[in-house]
Parts: sequence; C-alpha cells; structure tokens
Amino acid sequence: MGLDLSRIRIVLVEPRVPENIGMAARAMKNCGFSRLALVSPVDHLSTAACRPAMEAYPLLRSAEVHTRLDDAIQGSRMIVGATRRGGQDRYPLLTPSEWIREVLPRAEGQEVSILFGAEKDGLTREATDRCDVLLTLPAHADYGSFNLAQAVLLVCYELFRASEHYAAKEKPLDLATDKEREEFFAHLESLLLTVGFLHENNPGRIMSSLRRLFGRAGLEERDIRILRGILSQIQWALKQGPRG
Repeated sequence: MGLDLSRIRIVLVEPRVPENIGMAARAMKNCGFSRLALVSPVDHLSTAACRPAMEAYPLLRSAEVHTRLDDAIQGSRMIVGATRRGGQDRYPLLTPSEWIREVLPRAEGQEVSILFGAEKDGLTREATDRCDVLLTLPAHADYGSFNLAQAVLLVCYELFRASEHYAAKEKPLDLATDKEREEFFAHLESLLLTVGFLHENNPGRIMSSLRRLFGRAGLEERDIRILRGILSQIQWALKQGPRG
C-alpha cells in the first residue's frame, strides 16, 4: 500500500484572499488531494475564488468550513503546520521531504491535517501550539516568504511525488487522537507548573518545544496512558511529602 492522500486534510486558517483559496484548491487537485477545510475564511465560493480554481471547483464546493480550528482538525492523529517564522518556540523546523521521510510514516493510514496560515501573518501561536510538526519551505535569502497557494502547491507536490514510491510499514502505529494528546499536554503543563519547571506567567515557550518533541516521536494511545500514569504518580507522591 502506498501513501494514502485521501487521509490528508489541507486546512487553510483564516485565508483573507479569495483568489488564494481557489488557487490552493487547484494545486490540491493537481496533486491528487480532495479534502479541504477552511477556518473563518472569506467567501470561498465567490467568483474571485472560483475562477482560479478552474476544474477544482468541486473541492471548493465540498470544503468543510469551520469557525474554530479545533473543529477543523478533529480526529487528526498528526497535525502539521507550515510556517516561515522560526524561533525557540517553533524549533525544529523540518522541510517537507524530511517530514515525509522521517515522521509521516508513523501516521500511515491515519488522519493527518496540514495547516497553512493567513496571507499576512501566517499561522498564529494558537495554531502552531496544536502542531506536532512544523514545516518550512526553503527559499532564497532575499525573499523567503511564499504566497499561500504556492506553499500549498509545494507541500502537496512533495507528498504526491513521495506517494509514487512510498513504502508502507508492516505494522502501522495506532497514534493517539488529538483529544488524547491535548489532555496529556494539559496534564503535563499542570505538573510542570506545580514543580516550578514552567513559569506561570509564560509557560508557552517550553510547552511548544515539548509538543514538538513528543509530536516527532509519534505517541500511540498506549504511550499516552503510560505517560499520564507517570504524571499521576508524581502528583500523588508530591502530595504525600518527603518519605522517611
């Protein structure tokens, strides 16, 4: 079995330019993708969006439209974000080919969402915090920012090319759901705040790094149960006070 593109959802978060939505849909169709989700978009069925979509108009018509990111990525076992900006809270940034080769196989046969941000500011901190992996698209140093539709095309094309020679794993992982991962991260953050590892006024930067660390590992449901059991045991031990 090769790479199943039908399990991959392209999510445009707050796109502001209708032409970009249409061109992104066309790029998806060029590469064999059929699942488009939009979060708080401009009118995606306007003439300005439909005209550049050309034969990909059915993708616009069938697109899921949501007001909340949580609803758009519901059921995802791996969430990936495309971003130009780096920084400590967005480390590490993988190229699409690195992600496809090193991390994506852990989500074989399961739901994957790829997030692209608004044209002006890209993905918000809230959106990147939901991502297991962050992608960057290498570009010339003089101008490193791609148009939204261009970014969609480049990532989809890499996946399309990879799908032609993708080798399936003998035993696919059973990755934890987004809900299970979010409950684990909330549990972890609570404990780290309790022991003083995180600063209560700004826990986000370290938590973002931890999300990416665990995201690259590809946590299975059993892994989550074990990790949460460890966290619960530590919390219990803290309440008991020093031993002896």
